[in-house]
Amino acid sequence: MTTPSLIRLSCQAMGCLCEIYLGGESQTELEAVAADALALLKQWEQRFSHYLPQSEICQLNANAYRQPVSVSPYLFSLLLRLKTLTEQTEGAFDPTAGQLVKAWGLFRQGTLRGEEVSPPSREKVHQIVQEIGWSNVELDTKPQTVTFLTPFVEIHLGAVGKGFIVDEVIGYLRKQGIEQALVNAGGSSIATIGTPPNSDHWHLGIADPCDSANTLGYVLLQADECLSTSGSMESAKTPNGERVCHLFDPRNGNPVAFHGSVSVLSPTALEGDALTTAFFVNGAAWTETYCQHRPDIQALWIEVDEDAIAPCLACFSATQSRFLQ
Repeated sequence: MTTPSLIRLSCQAMGCLCEIYLGGESQTELEAVAADALALLKQWEQRFSHYLPQSEICQLNANAYRQPVSVSPYLFSLLLRLKTLTEQTEGAFDPTAGQLVKAWGLFRQGTLRGEEVSPPSREKVHQIVQEIGWSNVELDTKPQTVTFLTPFVEIHLGAVGKGFIVDEVIGYLRKQGIEQALVNAGGSSIATIGTPPNSDHWHLGIADPCDSANTLGYVLLQADECLSTSGSMESAKTPNGERVCHLFDPRNGNPVAFHGSVSVLSPTALEGDALTTAFFVNGAAWTETYCQHRPDIQALWIEVDEDAIAPCLACFSATQSRFLQ
């Protein structure tokens, strides 16, 4: 009998290291499937990249205020899902707020840690906030067109792009008959099929938001489950030294003051990515209440206090938590 093995292939994409682990008996076949899956991942990156003018998302943002723009069924379906997530999170997650990212000088490739940005004026932020949101986006279902009602609407997929692509890759692997898989996009968006050979879970570490080399906890990721993480480590600073988090509250236009990270267990990577942002914005109390009403969602809240000896960890779950400290 052939012993099941676990192979790993990786590539650089979406500004991070992307990995695919596949379990099975034929290493050659697994490597071929993993290579095709990584190629698919890169294709989705090209399609939804904010840094390629000819990508579908860039074309939408460039033209939707002038006229209705026909989009692919994939993008139209994604926008409908994102609108629902905005409603479910009371506006804390809102991908129509791309202009806020640009106004704060955070629309760029690569890390922002420690880089200097110039804050926009209060008037500019107020104007953007007043003219974004899904009420200013028309989604016409029959022709599948999208129209922006103000020039300040801009769809930004930075919070959920990795999760969406990871979900698509997982879907592809399922169609290929893969029964054991883990897809990891930079450690922030992870999804699984089944469990690894000779184990009933995927054992993953949760990094210290201040020091990625330090592990603060672990999670037992079960079959067909996803793990998403957002943290304030990706931050810039103003000329006077104030930290500017890359996550914003789209309802007031200001960067989130919370310092730490949020990890979420969820059925899909897309939803997990959106919820990490929403939990970050809405705070710990809101997160706890949300998780109590969603047994399929668990959250690990890590708060960093400069005056404390160690970060404060809290698990929010309606069932037994699978986050281990």
